Amino acid sequence: MSSVFQRRDMYDSVVVDREQDVVLTTGQLYGLQVRRELERSFKPVIPFAPHLFGSGKTRFVKSYLELLKSMGERALIGPENISDCEIDRRRSFLDKLHEAVLLYVDLTELKPTNPIEEKRNLEWAVHYLLFKSACLKSGQGQPDPDECFKVFKLRTDVLIKKIREVLSMRTDQFLLVAFDEVGVLDTRGKFFDLEVNDEGRVRPYNDFFGIIRGLCKEDNVFFIVVGKSEGLSIHNYAASVSRVELTFIPLSPLEKHSIIEHLEKSSSSMFTGSPKVSQILCHQHFSTNELAELLLELTGGVPGLLVKAINYLLHCKLSQDHLLLSKESFWMIMNDSIATNYCVDPLLPRLSSLSETRQRLLKMLTLLALYHIRFELGELVHLSSTFDVFLFDLVTDMCFYRRLIVDENHQERYEVLIHKLLIGYIEQIVRNDRLEWLLLQTLKSQPVEFFYESKCRVFEGLVATMFYLHFCYHPTDSLMFSILGQLSSVWKEMNLKFSSESTAYYMKSIHYTRSTSEVERTTFGINDWKEIVEEMLEFEKIYIPFEPTSRSPDILFKLHGRTSGQNLIVGIACKGRWSSNGIRWNEIVDEACKFLQPVHDQVVTVHPTVHDQVVTVHPTLHCMLVIMSTKLSTSVATDLNHSSHCYSFGDRVAGVFTIPLNCELIILSESDVENFIGKDILSSLRSAFKSTDNPHSRSIGISTVQEMVLSLSKNI
Repeated sequence: MSSVFQRRDMYDSVVVDREQDVVLTTGQLYGLQVRRELERSFKPVIPFAPHLFGSGKTRFVKSYLELLKSMGERALIGPENISDCEIDRRRSFLDKLHEAVLLYVDLTELKPTNPIEEKRNLEWAVHYLLFKSACLKSGQGQPDPDECFKVFKLRTDVLIKKIREVLSMRTDQFLLVAFDEVGVLDTRGKFFDLEVNDEGRVRPYNDFFGIIRGLCKEDNVFFIVVGKSEGLSIHNYAASVSRVELTFIPLSPLEKHSIIEHLEKSSSSMFTGSPKVSQILCHQHFSTNELAELLLELTGGVPGLLVKAINYLLHCKLSQDHLLLSKESFWMIMNDSIATNYCVDPLLPRLSSLSETRQRLLKMLTLLALYHIRFELGELVHLSSTFDVFLFDLVTDMCFYRRLIVDENHQERYEVLIHKLLIGYIEQIVRNDRLEWLLLQTLKSQPVEFFYESKCRVFEGLVATMFYLHFCYHPTDSLMFSILGQLSSVWKEMNLKFSSESTAYYMKSIHYTRSTSEVERTTFGINDWKEIVEEMLEFEKIYIPFEPTSRSPDILFKLHGRTSGQNLIVGIACKGRWSSNGIRWNEIVDEACKFLQPVHDQVVTVHPTVHDQVVTVHPTLHCMLVIMSTKLSTSVATDLNHSSHCYSFGDRVAGVFTIPLNCELIILSESDVENFIGKDILSSLRSAFKSTDNPHSRSIGISTVQEMVLSLSKNI
């Protein structure tokens, strides 16, 4: 790669949207001070960020004190009800923290250190690296390790005193030590004599945090630890063995409004007058809002990837002064292999070295990302009969990212984020895994809104995927297709075989807006179905509308007839009923009214058109609505004799709705839905959602996701 693409200084990037991380970190530092004042045998509290490249770890710790000052008292004094005395204590702590000195320590510099008899002593290596970092920060040069050991002798009080002298600090001034790249202990640990546990294993992180615990006994010293590592595993062992309490700093990816702020505040001295990045890359016909959306869709809001993408765009602008960005030119530039290689280069060594065991877990992680399935902090994934790994750590290990989600009940869960920059490289790894390839194509086609406003729920997504796989691989031996064919003569006349080329679109959302009196609205208005059916829905593609609950079914697709005489538009209303109440007749009628009637009125009854005295007869369009519910009410099930049923033209539904011409309503029985989705999967979903019908409010459990993978794999 040309050296110009290695530049990291195309612009001065401003750290944004880290207020919650500052609040959490400051609270933990204050907690350490309080514990230290109360008793000497305390358990230290240490903020810990075990994240992958690009999450903003290094920038955060280096900018922490600056961010702290910009927040003022909000960093530690919030809306909670605390006493005046406690407020005064916190203010005093903040005042001292504002005067703190930050000592940044790069653990990639950690290595065995003289004197010879201490070369394999990790504690001495850490102590020496601390002092060396202080000396280099003050401009004194690298100290002699032999001379240092003669003075320090592994005494923490002498070490901290000498660091203060080197940095010209007062004895009561706070020293904030930021250890970066803690993940090097995975490989550097073998160079040191480490403690062996009862199982005969060594865990370098236990030794490391034990060393920090000893340093925390010194007054006015605080620590932050960051780096790529198996964070949750380290967290649990450190708490039990090293007697250190690690608290995760989320460092979640940025949202669109934060990317806009970043573009508007960051400037580049590479351009005359050091203009803001937004002024350089945006113009009258390409707004900062549009650029932020594209960057979010490309990078997922991961800060490091965002900075690299902006760097590359600035380089292109610098070398092509007349370049005017647009949505089309943005994707043309960023989809180029040079651009993607530059952005994801730090991730490729880890990604290319994934074991076969971990590669088999890609489908599960892709499903988690695709359906926005949340998981609990301590959820385990079974890699083998004898080995488990925390999903929290697995996400990092697989080169993906986590988003912390805090719900209305203040419960914390996580989502998996797979950014689009990486999808092409994953495809190369799994080129022979058809299901993973299909899921990745789906993920790639999702618009930017899915990142933070997803309406794609688990049940609807699973049904859409199952239908697609049946269309592609089992159109002739699908039990569900056979049932629909027995119920509907129109379905039986359709071409049910999809070509594989259309797979990239099978979950693409319809989120089309148009201006009406300067107000944007979705096209699922009462008079929009002609436009949707004729212009937006393409054959051999399955859609989950972005707004599926208001004016359309949850899934839509359009089928060719075996002859040119008729086509079929199908809507599927997915009704996940996980509690005791099944779907009622009035709900079924509502679904029919919002789909069958307007589609019939606007599309099905279209008359022949005449142009230049030529009459064009359009293919007959039929419309079908399928009610797929996990549970029917007692009255509905009884009226249907617990069997699937089809209502055709002229039939009355619940005595209040008449099926229009060329339309059908099919209500599937619970047993047919169960056979299609899978009994075990429905049982797991029902158990997870039994107290609510909102899949986002609870974790469905990794075992359920793995069952979904197995079920989908059987359809390939």
